[in-house]
Amino acid sequence: MPKRILFVDDESDWRFMATACLNEAGFEVVAAKDATEAMSHSEGAALDAIILDVNLAGEDGLMLMKFLKRNHPDVPIVLYTGMSHDDATIQTMLKQGAHQYLRKGSMEELFNTVSKLLK
Repeated sequence: MPKRILFVDDESDWRFMATACLNEAGFEVVAAKDATEAMSHSEGAALDAIILDVNLAGEDGLMLMKFLKRNHPDVPIVLYTGMSHDDATIQTMLKQGAHQYLRKGSMEELFNTVSKLLK
């Protein structure tokens, strides 16, 4: 049975590329464009990992992360963002529940991170 990943990003190109890359690698990906879809897809779902954009259009990805952590406390969350954050901010995000922080750009890096998480 493939590992199931919730991928949350408001940018359709990133959602499409990441979903295609991870599906091709044998993962089952459920994609969401915003917090509403993410909450709906995660409700009662068996998830193995969550990849979450920090800056969703008009929404705070960190608030969504708190909701997801409450409902899926043992599921690792990778924050995947195009924004630059300083080390102190990144450390705060990790303390709030993120397993890892990645900058958008490399599908290979995303794939490698997810593969290591879901060994």
